[in-house]
Amino acid sequence: MTYLNHQKNHARKLLGLTLAVTMFISLFAVASYSGTRARPNDVARTSRATSHLPLPQMPGLKANGKIAFVSDRDGNNEIYVMNADGSNQTRFTNNSVEDTQPAWSPDGAKIAFVSQRDDNLEIYVMNADGSNQTRLTINPASDTSPDWSPDGTKIVFIRSSDIVVMNADGSGQTMIRAGDLSGPVWSPDGTRIAFEDNSVGQIATAVFVMNADGSGARRLAGGQDFEFSYSPAWSPDGAKVLFVHDFFLCGLFFAGPCSTDLFVINADGADQQLLTSGVADPAWSPDGTRITFDNSVSRANLDVFTATSNGAGAVNLSNHLGNDFDPAWGPLFVPGPIDDPQFFVRQHYLDFLNRQPDTSGLFFWTNEITSCGTSTSCIEAKRVNVSAAFFLSIEFQETGYLVYRMYKTAYGNLAGTPVPVRLNEFLPDTQQIGQGVVVGVGNWQAQLENNKQMFAADFVSRSRFTSAYPTTMTPAQFVDALFINAGVSPSAMERTDAINEFGSATDTTDTAARARALRRVAENSTLAQQEFNRAFVLMQYFGYLRRNPNDAPDTDFAGYNFWLNKLNQVNGNFIDAEMVKSFLVSGEYRQRVGS
Repeated sequence: MTYLNHQKNHARKLLGLTLAVTMFISLFAVASYSGTRARPNDVARTSRATSHLPLPQMPGLKANGKIAFVSDRDGNNEIYVMNADGSNQTRFTNNSVEDTQPAWSPDGAKIAFVSQRDDNLEIYVMNADGSNQTRLTINPASDTSPDWSPDGTKIVFIRSSDIVVMNADGSGQTMIRAGDLSGPVWSPDGTRIAFEDNSVGQIATAVFVMNADGSGARRLAGGQDFEFSYSPAWSPDGAKVLFVHDFFLCGLFFAGPCSTDLFVINADGADQQLLTSGVADPAWSPDGTRITFDNSVSRANLDVFTATSNGAGAVNLSNHLGNDFDPAWGPLFVPGPIDDPQFFVRQHYLDFLNRQPDTSGLFFWTNEITSCGTSTSCIEAKRVNVSAAFFLSIEFQETGYLVYRMYKTAYGNLAGTPVPVRLNEFLPDTQQIGQGVVVGVGNWQAQLENNKQMFAADFVSRSRFTSAYPTTMTPAQFVDALFINAGVSPSAMERTDAINEFGSATDTTDTAARARALRRVAENSTLAQQEFNRAFVLMQYFGYLRRNPNDAPDTDFAGYNFWLNKLNQVNGNFIDAEMVKSFLVSGEYRQRVGS
């Protein structure tokens, strides 16, 4: 059944075949569509990625909630919802036309779906209890295959055969990639979208992954002639992707092995493994321990199953005489420590200022959040603003950001990367320069200046620095090299002031002068301005995730570059970029702090 529905998405490719084959396919497709498992024309069978990040105002631990699915048990394809054990199967839609392709919002509060109720395939949304069913798209083309962004603010979908992104309220509809495409699903970190490309090879479909803006598409799996790879579904940690594979005209003209197989593959395209066969529409459980799919044991009807994440121990949940298919597993949240305002603030002192909070600061920032009362929108906004305030604070700018700029000034960016420093260098140096400093308490300015002087002297005495800047260099050579690494074209006065730190010396043996000159360049206002956004993004990884941008689960700087581009596009406005918000609600951060 799976390949027949999928085959209909390739009708344009079949035109070049012989008339006999074309007629056979047409009859075969009509026969399949007129059976008990009817679907709207042109609705691709794609899985719903259910592994998203929670919204900020929601509690923190994501557990396995209810499963939405499609059933024709009442004579027409409608959306049903059941408990994760298969109990309490309840119909949520009731129309004379098709309602299909359910997709849970990341907070579990809403379900997007596709409906023909207004004489055309459009994207709708309803509350998690089935109420308030609202149309989001109004277009003469067919709108199908909705999937939510991890932060719940956007929905990606298919318009005819192009990939489109819109805001969660239906506004701002923007086509991000054109082609013969289907099945877009957002990665859990929000930086990538997996999708199906139906235009590869001869009568073939492959799974691709692209950046969230539609750029940088690369093939992940499939693409061989007369073979279909489709229905991608990201694991909740973003490390793996499920997909289905089958063959063109399986069992008729194709003489090879014939089954609809479920595979899992690493997100980088490595380690493809067969999990099970005879299934379709795969999706992960929100906690990543199980998967769900539809299957036909008797070939008489389809049912919704769950299994372990390796495909073993399949359990029939829906178990009905009708056809039940296209499952989507919704999230369930329970409170976690990071949702407590005081815990949240205390964690930021530890992550960004490397110290326990002072009493007045803890009270002030906690009150910023608790003053919202029960207003979830206020709490969401305050949490983002409070979080960003720690990076923007004088204390961090004069400690952590100064350390960043010293590495940038001394060495430029690390080879082959867009960043100047790694976490294992940054953390101890930031702790050293911030030792005993609490802004607003005691003579903190003097303590900070003393720390800066001691740190700079230590920095220029390290073997890495002395190897890069031998003492035989003249003061002019030394200073010019620092400005070049910093990427700053200094004014004549700025250059002269730095050189003059060496007085009349003709070499750079004076350690104290080397330290002062380094600080002059590192504290240059142009450098601070031009590196600000880059440092802001890097600190999301260092502060929230306690890792480098290219450490696992990432393998490169694609995520870092994605957020830097977004931040630059909105002139550094972290709220519009939704950067801080996305890191705060990420599963990786919440797991790290014990959500």
